[in-house]
Amino acid sequence: MSTPVRLRLRMYQVGFGDCFLLSVEYDGPLPDGRAERHILIDYGTSHSPREGMARGRMGDVAALIEKHTGGKLDVLVVTHRHRDHLRGFEVAAGGTIMKKLAPNLVLRSWTEDPRLSATADGPDGPGAGPAVPDGLTRASVRYAALLSQAQDHVSRLTSLVGLDDDVRAAAEDQLKNADAVALLDELSRDGRGRYLYAGAESGLEDVVPGLRASVLGPPTVDQDPRVAKQREDDPEYWLTALGASLRVVGSAADADDRPPITHGPGPVRWLIDRLAQQRSHSAARLVRDLDDALNNTSVILLLEVGGLSLLFPGDAQIENWRHTLERLPDEPELRDRLARIDLYKVGHHGSRNATPRSLHALWAARPADRPRMAAVMSTRQGVHGEDDGAVPQEQLVTALRQVADLYSTDDLSGGEEWLELVADAARGPFRPVPVPKND
Repeated sequence: MSTPVRLRLRMYQVGFGDCFLLSVEYDGPLPDGRAERHILIDYGTSHSPREGMARGRMGDVAALIEKHTGGKLDVLVVTHRHRDHLRGFEVAAGGTIMKKLAPNLVLRSWTEDPRLSATADGPDGPGAGPAVPDGLTRASVRYAALLSQAQDHVSRLTSLVGLDDDVRAAAEDQLKNADAVALLDELSRDGRGRYLYAGAESGLEDVVPGLRASVLGPPTVDQDPRVAKQREDDPEYWLTALGASLRVVGSAADADDRPPITHGPGPVRWLIDRLAQQRSHSAARLVRDLDDALNNTSVILLLEVGGLSLLFPGDAQIENWRHTLERLPDEPELRDRLARIDLYKVGHHGSRNATPRSLHALWAARPADRPRMAAVMSTRQGVHGEDDGAVPQEQLVTALRQVADLYSTDDLSGGEEWLELVADAARGPFRPVPVPKND
């Protein structure tokens, strides 16, 4: 039987977004005659690379993926619905190539299961409406439906007159990316799609021999209600919050139907300005809450091949992570596996609440016989957030450099279109290899 001998990770230059190709190379051909397997983790961007770098266009990146996979993608993982993780699927050139690559397995969060939309609208009770997908209950199904409703409301916000430009830009990052989702649904048909929650079977082992995959997140609402940020005294948290925000910001349709009115200086102008500010503040709060919620639907994968371990947490924040971290005192085997990580995809582009301190503490105390960890990050600086909300957070970057060699596509100033790390599957460590520069 063929054995994994090498792991190769390519991190594509997309500016601000995630797009990683993990290739497992074997010492001999597998039953299909190929001696490799390819896993693509996310394919999106929200901001292009800085001036002077590779262009990072989604169609160009897709062509590179096609070349690097030899025209066959084995597994596609889309951690969650944000555009900086899936926008490439809505680009015509990218979508065409993804169809050609025809992944055998498509992994997405449980909240993306297309069966949920029909289930959520049905009445409660046995035999009433479509069946709830395995592993979920009505509470989880309803939460997924509320996320969808929230995105619909935010879509309306982007059309409001007088909305602050920064708030409007942030709202656009939360949209459903309908074309991308439609393509993912198509790629997931005929039993190829799996919708993951903590502890679920991913099916990766059947497609990538020699790989062990553990799904650490996201939990369902039933596994950990905190992931939904539900208030104990308000089971309708999402509906209540959204309704309140929408009453303040008004209807997009109403805003579009009103003719523009010019007001001179004075009390009326002051009042209108204050109302516009209040509308932007309410919209910003709604957008922020939705951003947190979608991040906490991120798939967290712990992948182990040979003697190496890789951690891909998407944009999971602390509400998602708690479900795993609180298991560690009673599960020393899981604690040891997380402590011995060889490669870490920096969570949520280096935000302050996506790399738990307790996880970093495990790496700081890692066994002396382990090679130095590698951390990878695809984050254009200066385009998202300010001060404590900016990504990447300098404090986190400093802390990561203490325990790992940190590699970022934002450092590719020579026109490189991707950053590549290679490791011996038996012992590591991951080391960078030169890649051609884009002329």
